[in-house]
Amino acid sequence: MRKEELEFFKTYKDICAAYQLADSTMYFDVATAAPKAGIPYRNRMMSILAGEAFSYKMNPDNLKRLEAIYQEAGDDDVIKAELKLYFRLIEEERKLPKELYVRRRRTLADSENAWEQAKADNDWEMFLPHLEKVIAIQKEVLTYMVKTCSDYDYMLDRFQIGTNTKTYDSFFAKVKEKLLPLIRKIQEEGCRIDDSVLFSEYDIQEQKAFLKELQDYMKVDRSKCLLTTSVHPFTEFFSAQETRITTRYHKNSLMPAIFSTIHEYGHAQYALQIKEEYDGTAFKNAVGYAMHESQSRLMENHIGRGGALWEANYKNLQKHFPEQLGSVPLEQFIKMINVSRPSLIRIEADELTYPIHILIRYELEKEIFDGNVDLKELETMWNDKYEEYLGVRPSCPSEGILQDVHWSAGNLGYFPTYALGSAYAAQLFASMQKAVDVEDALRREDFQRISGWLKENVHQYGASKTADEILVAATGEPFNPDYYIDYLTNKYTDLYEL
Repeated sequence: MRKEELEFFKTYKDICAAYQLADSTMYFDVATAAPKAGIPYRNRMMSILAGEAFSYKMNPDNLKRLEAIYQEAGDDDVIKAELKLYFRLIEEERKLPKELYVRRRRTLADSENAWEQAKADNDWEMFLPHLEKVIAIQKEVLTYMVKTCSDYDYMLDRFQIGTNTKTYDSFFAKVKEKLLPLIRKIQEEGCRIDDSVLFSEYDIQEQKAFLKELQDYMKVDRSKCLLTTSVHPFTEFFSAQETRITTRYHKNSLMPAIFSTIHEYGHAQYALQIKEEYDGTAFKNAVGYAMHESQSRLMENHIGRGGALWEANYKNLQKHFPEQLGSVPLEQFIKMINVSRPSLIRIEADELTYPIHILIRYELEKEIFDGNVDLKELETMWNDKYEEYLGVRPSCPSEGILQDVHWSAGNLGYFPTYALGSAYAAQLFASMQKAVDVEDALRREDFQRISGWLKENVHQYGASKTADEILVAATGEPFNPDYYIDYLTNKYTDLYEL
């Protein structure tokens, strides 16, 4: 391949990455610290910037040169694999008129701002018109896509390559068959673990101080990873040298900030451990959402809810909250943080009921794109499903249909990856335990042994390998949901002595 073509490809990627860095930085600013009054102007400017990025990326001459490079690359060439992924990433942008692309960006920005206000005001009717616009414009976008599947299957595949409703229907059928009866048995038999102390008053400054210590324990490099707060915890990836994560503190609940920080660091660690040469390439940007979620769920649940981590950290936590936890034994604390109790808020759900929260959203999304839903009835449908599956019913929109940012951001098809990622995590963790004495590493504060295994077997590859390829290489077999089902069944059967 000619040198000038390779230089063009590098320059093209660098310019696209620069636009993306600007967009990510501004998005993080809006979500964390930007004054609210400036948001309308900021959204308009961000839309203009998005349009300029679109013009450069979709310049016909640039795309023609990329296509030529793709054709000239050998069948096994890394450049060809990278461009194949890149063309997938920009498929919508290539096929959409610039006007529609910019209008969609503006619609989503306005929608996210409206969602945040509606959630704060507990006002579903305020947000509903924005959701209607989001769904309408998403369906408009899909008319430009060339596909041989349903709209919803197309969107599922966008978030995790190779997945569709067949994938998720099969997976969730096992969840309903095996886990719902266990959830109901725990409730029907009146199994109780008193965790009320976790909902005492917890000073937020003391929570922040403990989280600094926990970050040190996990060997978080603060020169590369920033922690701050937002309405909804999230992670933003910038490069192999920079990620930013957020959490949310609750004055009357201790564990949400702890678990969300561990969870988001799972995402951040993944991004920081992908090969640095993949920065600004499709190999960094096209990692499937389920595979990414596997790393946050592995950290939050298999590490963060396990006994060994707390053997090393519980005394520190007690020092910060002696009045609340000073007389609570470690063994009892570990039981309390693993309580299973049907609840309304997804991000605060226990491991056992968590996939049911995702199942509900998945079933609603399928109905939305099958054309079976009057969106004005969506809140009632949401509430009915919570009552049917978990026996709880939201009393207000903020603890129900307004709790998640995803639909406001146009991320329909994203939710199912959370449950699939949890199942990937169980399979990967089972293999890691065969190679690493995880509990010993946690007790000895040797977190690098865990990070090292994940880097070697999962993180470093980014999207240069598919999720199935990573699973087969790391575990010796393709995706097998039985690891997840068995893990949860065994854990909660033992915990509740069933």
